[in-house]
Amino acid sequence: MSAYINQMLGCLIIAAGIGGVVGWLLRHVSAGKSAQLLADVTAMMRLKEQMLEKARHELREATSKLQAIENPAAALQEAELQASARDRHIRELEQCERQQNIEAEDNESLPADRAA
Repeated sequence: MSAYINQMLGCLIIAAGIGGVVGWLLRHVSAGKSAQLLADVTAMMRLKEQMLEKARHELREATSKLQAIENPAAALQEAELQASARDRHIRELEQCERQQNIEAEDNESLPADRAA
């Protein structure tokens, strides 16, 4: 019976040893894979960050080029608006001048009519 108990204890010790070794291996293999996975994710994030910075830079360049194109167009449009406003003002002044000339002619003809 003691041989049977010794055999059971021996098997339990061997099983504990095998369990400890397997646990230790799994822990280190898992940690290695996790560390590699973390390194891969970090590298991917850095790459995406670089791509984002490049896209931001291209967007800034495109925006500045667009503004450079739009600014002269806006300035031209503003000049056209000012020119049309000046033309309206000139027409109004010419119309006023014609009315004043007509009134002046009427006023000049009145004293002549009274004198006659």
